[in-house]
Amino acid sequence: MDDPWEGLMHYAMASIGSGPGSLAPVAGTFEPTDEMTGLAEQGDRAVARLVERAHQAEVLRAGVTPVDLELLIEQLSKSPLQEQLQRQGRTELYDAARNARARVIAIALDGLRIVPAGPMPGQPPGYELFAMRWVPPAGSAQPSE
Repeated sequence: MDDPWEGLMHYAMASIGSGPGSLAPVAGTFEPTDEMTGLAEQGDRAVARLVERAHQAEVLRAGVTPVDLELLIEQLSKSPLQEQLQRQGRTELYDAARNARARVIAIALDGLRIVPAGPMPGQPPGYELFAMRWVPPAGSAQPSE
Protein backbone atom coordinates (compact mmCIF):
# COMPACT_ATOMS: atom_id res chain seq x y z
CA MET A 1 0.00 0.00 0.00
CA ASP A 2 1.21 3.46 -0.82
CA ASP A 3 -0.21 5.16 2.27
CA PRO A 4 2.02 4.37 5.28
CA TRP A 5 -0.83 4.56 7.80
CA GLU A 6 -3.11 2.36 5.70
CA GLY A 7 -0.30 -0.15 5.25
CA LEU A 8 0.36 -0.27 8.98
CA MET A 9 -3.35 -0.64 9.77
CA HIS A 10 -3.80 -3.32 7.11
CA TYR A 11 -0.99 -5.32 8.68
CA ALA A 12 -2.35 -4.80 12.20
CA MET A 13 -5.93 -5.76 11.31
CA ALA A 14 -4.84 -8.81 9.29
CA SER A 15 -2.64 -9.92 12.18
CA ILE A 16 -5.37 -9.36 14.75
CA GLY A 17 -7.82 -11.27 12.57
CA SER A 18 -5.50 -14.25 12.36
CA GLY A 19 -4.86 -14.18 16.12
CA PRO A 20 -6.18 -17.67 16.86
CA GLY A 21 -3.36 -19.06 14.71
CA SER A 22 -0.70 -17.15 16.63
CA LEU A 23 2.22 -19.17 17.89
CA ALA A 24 2.67 -17.04 21.02
CA PRO A 25 0.96 -19.61 23.30
CA VAL A 26 3.55 -22.26 22.40
CA ALA A 27 6.59 -20.01 22.84
CA GLY A 28 9.21 -21.72 24.95
CA THR A 29 7.73 -25.20 24.49
CA PHE A 30 10.00 -26.29 21.62
CA GLU A 31 13.33 -25.41 20.03
CA PRO A 32 12.81 -23.30 16.86
CA THR A 33 14.67 -24.46 13.77
CA ASP A 34 17.11 -22.19 11.95
CA GLU A 35 14.51 -21.84 9.18
CA MET A 36 11.86 -20.75 11.68
CA THR A 37 14.23 -18.22 13.22
CA GLY A 38 15.11 -16.86 9.77
CA LEU A 39 11.46 -16.46 8.84
CA ALA A 40 10.72 -14.72 12.14
CA GLU A 41 13.62 -12.32 11.57
CA GLN A 42 12.37 -11.62 8.04
CA GLY A 43 8.93 -10.81 9.45
CA ASP A 44 10.46 -8.60 12.14
CA ARG A 45 12.33 -6.61 9.47
CA ALA A 46 9.12 -6.16 7.45
CA VAL A 47 7.26 -4.85 10.51
CA ALA A 48 10.17 -2.53 11.29
CA ARG A 49 9.93 -1.13 7.74
CA LEU A 50 6.18 -0.52 8.16
CA VAL A 51 6.77 1.28 11.44
CA GLU A 52 9.64 3.33 10.01
CA ARG A 53 7.53 4.37 6.98
CA ALA A 54 4.73 5.48 9.31
CA HIS A 55 7.20 7.47 11.43
CA GLN A 56 8.72 9.10 8.33
CA ALA A 57 5.22 10.08 7.13
CA GLU A 58 4.56 11.51 10.61
CA VAL A 59 1.37 9.50 11.09
CA LEU A 60 2.61 7.22 13.89
CA ARG A 61 3.15 8.52 17.42
CA ALA A 62 6.78 9.18 18.21
CA GLY A 63 8.41 6.45 20.23
CA VAL A 64 6.17 3.59 19.01
CA THR A 65 8.45 0.66 18.16
CA PRO A 66 7.86 -2.48 16.10
CA VAL A 67 7.82 -4.47 19.35
CA ASP A 68 5.13 -2.14 20.77
CA LEU A 69 3.03 -2.84 17.68
CA GLU A 70 3.56 -6.61 17.85
CA LEU A 71 2.68 -6.75 21.55
CA LEU A 72 -0.45 -4.68 20.95
CA ILE A 73 -1.49 -7.01 18.13
CA GLU A 74 -0.90 -10.02 20.37
CA GLN A 75 -3.11 -8.52 23.09
CA LEU A 76 -5.88 -7.60 20.64
CA SER A 77 -5.85 -10.98 18.91
CA LYS A 78 -7.91 -12.56 21.65
CA SER A 79 -11.26 -11.58 23.08
CA PRO A 80 -11.88 -13.09 26.50
CA LEU A 81 -15.48 -11.83 26.35
CA GLN A 82 -16.19 -13.52 23.01
CA GLU A 83 -14.47 -16.70 24.17
CA GLN A 84 -16.53 -16.75 27.38
CA LEU A 85 -19.79 -16.21 25.51
CA GLN A 86 -18.89 -18.92 23.03
CA ARG A 87 -18.17 -21.39 25.85
CA GLN A 88 -21.51 -20.50 27.40
CA GLY A 89 -23.35 -20.86 24.09
CA ARG A 90 -24.59 -17.26 24.45
CA THR A 91 -25.25 -16.63 20.76
CA GLU A 92 -27.73 -13.84 21.57
CA LEU A 93 -24.84 -11.74 22.96
CA TYR A 94 -22.24 -12.60 20.34
CA ASP A 95 -23.06 -9.74 17.92
CA ALA A 96 -22.87 -7.22 20.77
CA ALA A 97 -19.53 -8.69 21.88
CA ARG A 98 -18.17 -8.62 18.31
CA ASN A 99 -19.26 -4.97 18.02
CA ALA A 100 -17.63 -4.13 21.37
CA ARG A 101 -14.40 -5.84 20.29
CA ALA A 102 -14.29 -3.86 17.03
CA ARG A 103 -14.61 -0.66 19.06
CA VAL A 104 -11.85 -1.65 21.50
CA ILE A 105 -9.54 -2.52 18.60
CA ALA A 106 -10.30 0.86 16.97
CA ILE A 107 -9.59 2.69 20.24
CA ALA A 108 -6.28 0.86 20.69
CA LEU A 109 -5.09 1.31 17.12
CA ASP A 110 -6.23 4.94 16.99
CA GLY A 111 -3.99 5.49 20.01
CA LEU A 112 -1.01 4.82 17.74
CA ARG A 113 -1.92 7.66 15.43
CA ILE A 114 -0.61 11.20 15.76
CA VAL A 115 -3.91 12.76 14.67
CA PRO A 116 -7.27 11.38 15.76
CA ALA A 117 -9.01 9.05 13.38
CA GLY A 118 -12.63 9.09 12.28
CA PRO A 119 -15.74 8.02 14.15
CA MET A 120 -15.89 4.87 16.24
CA PRO A 121 -17.27 1.77 14.53
CA GLY A 122 -20.58 0.26 15.61
CA GLN A 123 -22.73 1.28 18.54
CA PRO A 124 -21.42 2.02 22.03
CA PRO A 125 -21.75 -1.14 24.11
CA GLY A 126 -23.96 -0.96 27.16
CA TYR A 127 -23.39 -2.45 30.57
CA GLU A 128 -26.01 -5.09 29.78
CA LEU A 129 -23.31 -6.92 27.84
CA PHE A 130 -21.35 -7.34 31.06
CA ALA A 131 -24.43 -8.04 33.19
CA MET A 132 -26.06 -10.52 30.82
CA ARG A 133 -22.99 -12.73 30.54
CA TRP A 134 -23.44 -13.55 34.23
CA VAL A 135 -27.00 -14.76 33.69
CA PRO A 136 -27.12 -18.44 32.71
CA PRO A 137 -28.55 -18.93 29.21
CA ALA A 138 -32.19 -19.88 29.00
CA GLY A 139 -32.64 -23.64 29.30
CA SER A 140 -29.25 -24.27 30.87
CA ALA A 141 -29.07 -26.53 33.90
CA GLN A 142 -28.76 -24.66 37.18
CA PRO A 143 -26.38 -26.04 39.82
CA SER A 144 -28.26 -27.93 42.51
CA GLU A 145 -27.93 -26.85 46.11
